[in-house]
Amino acid sequence: MAVPVSQMWAVASYVLKQRILRRKRYATVLMLEPLLRCNLACAGCGKIQYPAHILKKEMEVADALRAVEECGAPIISIPGGEPLMYSKIGELVKELVKRKKYIYLCTNALLLKQRLEEGVFTPSKYLTFNVHMDGGREAHDFAVCREGTYDKAEEAIKLAVGLGYRVCTNTTLFSHVNVEGTRAFFGRMMDLGVEGLTMSPGYSYQKAPDQANFLSREKTFNLFRDLLKDPEPKWQFNQSPLFMEFLMGKLHLECTPWGNPCYTLFGWQKPCYLLQEGYADTWQELLNDTQWENYGRASGNSKCQNCMVHCGYEPTAVHQTFNSAKGFARTVAATLGGLNSRKGKNITPPAVGKRIETVSDVQAQAELSGKLQRALDYRGDVTFQLADGEVVEGFVFNLASDSVEFFPSKAAEVRMIPVKMIRDVDFTGRDFADGKTWEAWVQRYNEAKAKREAGEKVEAIGIFSEPL
Repeated sequence: MAVPVSQMWAVASYVLKQRILRRKRYATVLMLEPLLRCNLACAGCGKIQYPAHILKKEMEVADALRAVEECGAPIISIPGGEPLMYSKIGELVKELVKRKKYIYLCTNALLLKQRLEEGVFTPSKYLTFNVHMDGGREAHDFAVCREGTYDKAEEAIKLAVGLGYRVCTNTTLFSHVNVEGTRAFFGRMMDLGVEGLTMSPGYSYQKAPDQANFLSREKTFNLFRDLLKDPEPKWQFNQSPLFMEFLMGKLHLECTPWGNPCYTLFGWQKPCYLLQEGYADTWQELLNDTQWENYGRASGNSKCQNCMVHCGYEPTAVHQTFNSAKGFARTVAATLGGLNSRKGKNITPPAVGKRIETVSDVQAQAELSGKLQRALDYRGDVTFQLADGEVVEGFVFNLASDSVEFFPSKAAEVRMIPVKMIRDVDFTGRDFADGKTWEAWVQRYNEAKAKREAGEKVEAIGIFSEPL
């Protein structure tokens, strides 16, 4: 493992403290999203499809720090959007370092060189740049839908490593991945001096433009067995060994959906980073009011059946490592002996014998309830027709049984409307997730590739985020 001893001790002591306090539910990593704006439009991402007035919003540092204190997790992951576009990123990181939080700043690195040259950050054992790299040059540029991104990211990685920063890479894998190319990429990243590698199967975001290349559970097992068959000794992974064994189908884990909670502009996301079923105002409200039995593979929830993403299963792996002698021994053995898919038996996960009704299933029984649920899921503005004749427009981010919360399109403050006041909902704004960016990118990519193979000169192509 590439994780420093001081960081491992911070996590271990924190988990043991929770055990002493007999806390059933606690977070090991807080995923803190200070903005949703990004400078890429990756086809596999379902986090950035919002109207412009939402993408322009940024979290106040005070709000972010309040969430950090509420949650108490020793590790803070800063995803997005693109965190380096956040105007207060330097201030936020500085405050987190003061609090001795271990920070993973997730970035596509397109702005990293610029931010380093501006002196926004200072090297620290508490700060790691977690650079999104989906493979070698061709694979990465294809995955993020813009040519030239790999070269910029690699240049930034070299600079950051040279300046003494901790750097690791984060690779999201889909069904079109080339195994040998990815293995070569791992070696290349280690040669650049990164601390470690992290990887995870892509989650099937409903809002992602590419819906064809997400992995099923069985395909995930096969892919990671191929990737980790006789791995090179120089590969170092910045992940729990038990999670890696889970990805190879050597160990069965159930999801811990509260283990890596997400705090975003809208509040505490329910129930997890990947599903978006409303928001809680506080960490305790999220813990106490979420029906956790309705989530995770064992629940029978259809949205969870193929998910094997780190934010749900790494917390389970960490819990098993520090809460049982067997789990600790298995972690030590995997750490010292190395991960290799040739070792150990492949398991068959237990069958799921039930299916639950999701929130959307229940609300779709009535026309208005169905529209309200759709409004929550809609990545654009909607218009409410109210009982008193008022007409209001905005972006819905929270739906309770008796009220709706939204950001008005022409006002800064959040507004709440009682459900009993709503007579109709019209989807008047553009749905920013309803695009054909993936199909368009594949067509343009293949056309450009064919021209280059024919000897023609073709300028770099890409999909660019819409200007705000």
